[in-house]
Amino acid sequence: MLIQAICCSLQRHKSPAAFLFQPSHASRTQEMERSCIVLLGLLLACSCHAGKQDALILGGRRVQNHSRPYMAILESDYKEILCDGFLIQPEWVMTAAHCRSSRNMRVLIVLGVELLSERSNHIWDIAKFYPHPDYDSTTLENDIMLVQLNTPVPYDNTVQPVKLPQQDREIPCTAACSTAGWGRTRNGDRDASGMHSQVLQEVNVTLVRRKSCASLHTRKITRNMICAGNKEHNACQGDSGGPLVCNGVAEGVVSFGSKECGKTPTVYTQISRYLPWINKVIKSAS
Repeated sequence: MLIQAICCSLQRHKSPAAFLFQPSHASRTQEMERSCIVLLGLLLACSCHAGKQDALILGGRRVQNHSRPYMAILESDYKEILCDGFLIQPEWVMTAAHCRSSRNMRVLIVLGVELLSERSNHIWDIAKFYPHPDYDSTTLENDIMLVQLNTPVPYDNTVQPVKLPQQDREIPCTAACSTAGWGRTRNGDRDASGMHSQVLQEVNVTLVRRKSCASLHTRKITRNMICAGNKEHNACQGDSGGPLVCNGVAEGVVSFGSKECGKTPTVYTQISRYLPWINKVIKSAS
């Protein structure tokens, strides 16, 4: 899925395997009005300059081999893809709390793959899920979860962790941000697997001020959330739980967006707000 993220200081319904999107029943006139609002909001996004952007995740491209060795897939033992995630330590994967299915099913972690067809040979068992204790499924506040693996993952050129930010760090104006995943690559796409690209995609995404983002979403956008993306370059359905990576550091977790990919900025849980909780969980489980 990689838009050069050039932003001033940043001031978040979904079921597994997709965003929590809200249906649209607007008339053509309402749609035109909404498009104007979206355009205005994106103009208010604090871009400093525009770099070369990739053409049509949404507006992205296939990743270079082994360029994102931290990417993970949460799948059921029936091969149903539930969400994306990312490796942060040998025994730990981070994802969104809404990715924890309420259904009684076995969930597995896939690491070290870029093609979905290769995932059967790269499966790891899960020891325990640690959703944030204050996760709210209605507001999607604290939409973050740690997944502990049964055994540590050996590192090689296909499997490596991604760095986490410092506590309460705000993303600088010059940060180059991107997101990646196996979600849809354009609106309306549905392949044989339901809503997933068969190959890992990446896209550059532009950061959007919280105030501008809040005007485009019905949910409250809090200081624990980051907004990024526009109508041409964005995360899409099927990308939930994946990382927002800025200058090589995982800054956010894909939480929610609009039903129509790119209609509003994607909202990410801001990882830097949760460092004390993350460290506490990992330490207590050791």
